[in-house]
Amino acid sequence: MVQIEKMGGRSVPVTTMWPQIIGGICEYCGVMDNNLPSTEQYKLCPHFKAIGTIECSYCDPTVDPVDNMNKAKIKVHQSPTDPNSLVVVCDRFTCTDKHIKRFQINS
Repeated sequence: MVQIEKMGGRSVPVTTMWPQIIGGICEYCGVMDNNLPSTEQYKLCPHFKAIGTIECSYCDPTVDPVDNMNKAKIKVHQSPTDPNSLVVVCDRFTCTDKHIKRFQINS
């Protein structure tokens, strides 16, 4: 299929998105075990099982990752510069802004 190139505006690299983690629950798999808290549910799903604990790549060290996982919507991107790495971004404005600025190609 032919695509039209758009010039201007902001350009960012396109990457593969993994399922979002909302309140600790994978958006695709949902609750996997009713006996565990929501912050542990994503660790049971096939998407994130092998990864273990996920933390925002941009939050400062004072942010409690378990509390952030419980309250935030977490987006997981494949890194555009290293296909074997994931970039994790929570929905805090500062983290989202840092992520956009990090991978922005033009200004």
